[in-house]
Amino acid sequence: MFSTASSILTILSTLIVTIALPLLSFLGVQKFIIEPRYEARRSKSKYATALYFACKELKVHLENASERLKAEDSRIGDAMKKIPDRDFHGNPAWFTKDGYYATITAHKIATVSAWLRIYQNALLFSLYAENQRFLRELYEKAQQLKVAFSTDTCLWYYYFDAVGERLITESESGASALTFSKFCAQYANDSDFRKFFDQLHMYIWFVGNKDPKYIHTLPKIRQCLEELISLLEQKNLLPGFPVQRPATAVGELDKAPERAGA
Repeated sequence: MFSTASSILTILSTLIVTIALPLLSFLGVQKFIIEPRYEARRSKSKYATALYFACKELKVHLENASERLKAEDSRIGDAMKKIPDRDFHGNPAWFTKDGYYATITAHKIATVSAWLRIYQNALLFSLYAENQRFLRELYEKAQQLKVAFSTDTCLWYYYFDAVGERLITESESGASALTFSKFCAQYANDSDFRKFFDQLHMYIWFVGNKDPKYIHTLPKIRQCLEELISLLEQKNLLPGFPVQRPATAVGELDKAPERAGA
């Protein structure tokens, strides 16, 4: 009787060990290897699409501006020489009419800065080696873009980060960049917020005025944006998305004098 009970216990112990060890091993692998890798991948890719779109849209926007500035009959230079704090005169509609082009240009530049800051902050405390390697690459590309904007211009190196930080909003789903409509509303209703972007608008003003030092920054900026886009694509963080301006929008400043800022 004792021998039979002992044999049963031995069999049960063997079965438990046989079943439990693989289960515990799987749970250990899942907890300490699979889950950290998944979380690292998730945090690395969470903001990739937003940054990708922001870089693409700014690149397309600057390419169009560069081409239009070369045209003698283009009015885009005048549209860029609008300073919101000086020119909007308390009229919120100004930001989507006469001041539209200067305002959307400022927003696109600040949005790229905002997503770069959000992305870098999300990876900053990651302990996963792959994330730290990616953060170094992202940081390097961000520095190159800051240098491109700030070399011999009024848009200072650290100010580029600051204009992005002013656009960052927080919610339960995470950080995001202020939309253009909310950006315009802030401009209209918050004088401190509006004045904070004066230097950014001065940079845009000098570009619109075809100042050689400022015009020469544009090719380097576009190159830096292309390198950021390539980095995101090379890491397989997102598929390629085409970002294009409609053909009818390319010359709209020149075709519609009554909408000089459109």
